[in-house]
Amino acid sequence: MKRSTKIIIAGILFSIALAFIFNPFYWLMQPGQQIKQPELSSQEQVYFKELEKKYNSKIERFYHNYTFRLCLSIDLPANKSLEQDSIFTIAEHIKNSILNKNKNLKRIMIYRNYKTYEYVFDGS
Repeated sequence: MKRSTKIIIAGILFSIALAFIFNPFYWLMQPGQQIKQPELSSQEQVYFKELEKKYNSKIERFYHNYTFRLCLSIDLPANKSLEQDSIFTIAEHIKNSILNKNKNLKRIMIYRNYKTYEYVFDGS
């Protein structure tokens, strides 16, 4: 191969590499920011503060699809235990009292120190 052919091929490969790096569509397709979660209602704030005091834990709430699935994260200290019945009671209280038996709610997922508890509701 001639030297000029090698230079042309190297130039083409270099141009292709630069096109991938500086492609404006690639940077435009990157996610800009996370989807904002709805603000905590006053009932949620009060209830979650009670749970945080009771279990000495940090609690976070987030929605998937906003109306269909509620996820609740409860980070308990390692020496604290929480009964399965207590977790079900928390899910029932959130469904019945805080969300007023919302028919759109399909499931409540509670994450507790790497364990996942899922409560599926039939819409009633």
